[in-house]
Amino acid sequence: MVSYRELYEQVLAAVDFLGAGGIDDAAVVGLAIEDEAQHLIAALALLGIGADHVTLASHDTVSFKHSLVQRLKLTHVVDAGMDEHLLGLAHVKWPALEGAIGQAMSPSKREGVVYFNTSGTTGEVKIVPLADRQLAAQARHHPDYAGERLLRLGSIEHNISKRLRLYCVYSGGTNVFAPKGAFDLVEFCARQRVSELDVSRMHASDLVALGTTAFRDVTVSVAGSPVPFDVRRRVETDVTPLLTVRYGATECGTIAFAGPGQHDELEAVGLPVAGLELEIVDGLDVAVGTLKAGNIRVRVAGMATGYLGNPAETRQRFRDGWFYPGDVGTLLEDGRLVVHGRADDMMILNSINVFPAEIERILERHPAVLTSAALPLASRVHGQIPVAAVELRPGAVVTSRELLDYAREQLALRAPRRIIVLEALPRNEQGKILRRELVSMFEFGKPGA
Repeated sequence: MVSYRELYEQVLAAVDFLGAGGIDDAAVVGLAIEDEAQHLIAALALLGIGADHVTLASHDTVSFKHSLVQRLKLTHVVDAGMDEHLLGLAHVKWPALEGAIGQAMSPSKREGVVYFNTSGTTGEVKIVPLADRQLAAQARHHPDYAGERLLRLGSIEHNISKRLRLYCVYSGGTNVFAPKGAFDLVEFCARQRVSELDVSRMHASDLVALGTTAFRDVTVSVAGSPVPFDVRRRVETDVTPLLTVRYGATECGTIAFAGPGQHDELEAVGLPVAGLELEIVDGLDVAVGTLKAGNIRVRVAGMATGYLGNPAETRQRFRDGWFYPGDVGTLLEDGRLVVHGRADDMMILNSINVFPAEIERILERHPAVLTSAALPLASRVHGQIPVAAVELRPGAVVTSRELLDYAREQLALRAPRRIIVLEALPRNEQGKILRRELVSMFEFGKPGA
């Protein structure tokens, strides 16, 4: 356990140490520290120095790390394990700084920048630069972190986890880091008095499957992908009534959130956060009752202004002072936002617009289905053909044919044309489904196609 005073002292010590290693406010650093607490200390120290940095995650491939070296023109690597693959850069071996005390230094004249990686529509990773001041502005949308003990079930080496960890520090909350390897989540949360558990949608389903009442007094916050009403209802009933669903983007932070008692069948993500402007533009052929859907755009303090070295994506997403996250949404009459899905993910089947979320919503209402993932397959005849993969509840039994009939009864022409049942959907450490891996599992011409 480290107090804020001790954290401050360790960050100052790290500033001295990194400065002695040649890192100043002109450096661009690759941060390769897997230990979450030490990673956070190093990140804060680099911001204090005024250096720019990007995470070189332990789960990244060597080729991807090399691409970041080239695109960001890295000058240094701060590495707990000395990654010899990244030759030609100045390596600074990171020590454990527990108990070290540094001397107060004059603040840098330059703001440090953290580079965050996020997926692009072309498949190339986009790099979002966010300065210290921008991250602090985004953190103001998380006042709930103040005084709370936050556990995030994804490593700080991942994009969203790193931002939330920094938000928690800026808000004066307590960051709780999970131990490495397998551990008993229930026992750990009880022992560390975790009061806020931030998870992905897939992790939320895992909590339901645990079948425990141990989290009744813990706020469970779900973000990263749409959360169907049935999943929300199961979390509220079987896990905790303190459910929060957040909607946001790397480029601007949290956009809206629905708190406890604000969940219904419309699956709204709640009201936009204070100080954020949100509009629905460019109407599409999707409706919620009498309200039409369109592209979401937002404007807020702390928002990024573009992507590094990617003018085409910058022009597409950042226009006239607005950021377009690429999602389709509807503003309800009471001001709440409903997100239908990514505009890029929308399938067009014989001129019919179909969102993966509407297929997933129906499939997850089936009593045997734990989670699902819908995706399009290209077709010369139909344009795109919707298909889906499902993961069943423990002990449940259902056939693909039964699920197809169920989906067609509910969705008619929007139903998936093939469904496969998997023991587990492929996920990354953050709990997000790896849809690209699913595509290769579908081969048309076989039964059920």
